[in-house]
Amino acid sequence: MDEDSEHAAIGRQVGRFIRLSERLFATLKWNEAGRGLERPAYVLLSRIAVDGPFRLSALATDVSLDLSTVSRQVAALENAGLVRRLPDPSDKRASLVEVTELGREVFAENRDRWLAIWEELLAGWTPRQRQLFAELFTRLNESIAERLPQTGTTFERDAR
Repeated sequence: MDEDSEHAAIGRQVGRFIRLSERLFATLKWNEAGRGLERPAYVLLSRIAVDGPFRLSALATDVSLDLSTVSRQVAALENAGLVRRLPDPSDKRASLVEVTELGREVFAENRDRWLAIWEELLAGWTPRQRQLFAELFTRLNESIAERLPQTGTTFERDAR
């Protein structure tokens, strides 16, 4: 593939976006927010709040993390009162993890902080540029989701 092609340029920019957004998230003082969450906790809580409840195995697949990592993180969320486990009606041996009312509040506070950062970052863009970017970024995410193996979880919906 030509190093100067638009595909290579897009690939480089997507990689750069991933690196920079990870660094941006790492610089935020989430704990100064009162009920701030570290990135891994925010990712899991947002998935559970937006598209839950989840079995732990499905949640681990959805966020592409090891089941033991997700289990430890969910246990911490549960200890903080942000999620709870309930029996899975389709299999009494399994459990589902759902968000609590407190978890919904904490998620909303953290999501609002994250969205405020995006609002600040895109403040110099015109409404049309933001709309076009949202449409194109959505299209890219849909293309990625279509390429992934179907596992019964919702990959195409992002942690909002």
